Amino acid sequence: MSTAMLNPLPRQSFRQTETASAADSAAAPVPLPRFITRQPLLDGDFRLLGYELGIKEASPLPVLPGANSMRQIRDEALLVSVIDPEYQKAMNHRLTLLKIDPTTLDNPLLENLPRENSVLAVHPGNPTPALLARCQTLSREGYALALDEAAVLPGMLPLAQQSRFLRFDVGDTDLMSLCDRLVRIQGIQGPRLIARNVESEETFAACRKLSFDLFQGYFFTRPLPSAARAIDTSRLRIIKLMNLVISHAEFPLIEVQFKLDPGLAFKMLRFINSPAVGLRHPIRSIGHALIMLGHDQLYRWLTLLLFTHQEADGRSRAQLRNALVRARFVEILGQDGVKKEDRDGLFIVGILSMLEALLNLPMERVLAPLNLSEPILAALLHGRGIYAPYLLLATACEGNDSDATARLAETLGLCPETVNLAHLHALIWSEGMDV
Repeated sequence: MSTAMLNPLPRQSFRQTETASAADSAAAPVPLPRFITRQPLLDGDFRLLGYELGIKEASPLPVLPGANSMRQIRDEALLVSVIDPEYQKAMNHRLTLLKIDPTTLDNPLLENLPRENSVLAVHPGNPTPALLARCQTLSREGYALALDEAAVLPGMLPLAQQSRFLRFDVGDTDLMSLCDRLVRIQGIQGPRLIARNVESEETFAACRKLSFDLFQGYFFTRPLPSAARAIDTSRLRIIKLMNLVISHAEFPLIEVQFKLDPGLAFKMLRFINSPAVGLRHPIRSIGHALIMLGHDQLYRWLTLLLFTHQEADGRSRAQLRNALVRARFVEILGQDGVKKEDRDGLFIVGILSMLEALLNLPMERVLAPLNLSEPILAALLHGRGIYAPYLLLATACEGNDSDATARLAETLGLCPETVNLAHLHALIWSEGMDV
């Protein structure tokens, strides 16, 4: 990751903004922490198409001397982060949606965005002719625009026609009202429809029936409203293996369990021979693979397999992808604050935190068969202990609770730049996993 991502704003221009005049700077507050948040973009089959990335303030900020608006400063920070070469290389097959202020549309940093997978979400409160002309120019130059449906006024129809996406905020919206809103834009041909703030299974199902194309929200990370079900036998076998591994059982004993499930053995060999593991020579036997992985890496792999063993559907794959980002995020956040002998628990806590939604069971029942350490149980069941603050911080960055994000980061002694860098590193790392 380049050093640009550590300092989202050019150091000189930021300092100039803060100290534009000695008289004004005494009265002007210093910017409060900024944290990157993400929301997944899914299609109707739960395939992950990309993310909306944004920056939330800890609290409302006044305009600083020398800057037109704090929104522009936040937009510039976000743009610098996503044009980082490592981020672009990892995310070149995903959409990156950026909600930006209309005044940012003239920022020269836009020229560094890859036009094939960057989406500029615009909500013009005052659609002046100059703004509409600028949006239409960007559209002709190949930039993908996403227009908020609430902004589609009569004068905005030409821009709406040229936009790649129309976004509907469906949070707290009843079905009848949503249908009326769709009728209002039915004459606009071309844009794909994005449903924002989809936070329940019912809302997702309704929007899918109404022919929305993309869905934003974390509804898939919550247990389904249907009745709880028992853990299936294939996952029970994985849990048995996890308990053997965490107790550091001898490898011949673990190998016997693998041989009882040829599909499981095949997946393990495919994993260890994948480019991500980086072995020079292929592994042909279960015993050799176990030795090469070791207990700690084998345990990690088994936790991932809980999501994908047997016939994994789109929902469970989306859950695994989110669990991977969360687990790696937690691990990076805690690498300096947790003792070396306890660090393996950081990743495990992040992965297992998604099992409640995956298995549609209360967390107590999910964890009951697992032989987990007390600190891991404390974090997952009670939100306490050495791992809990890192897990809570990672999940806060998935949502819009900027106050909780700032509070947790301050408690852990982590600055916004460190948290943002860990977040983006986790996204990049997860894209390298073949799941």
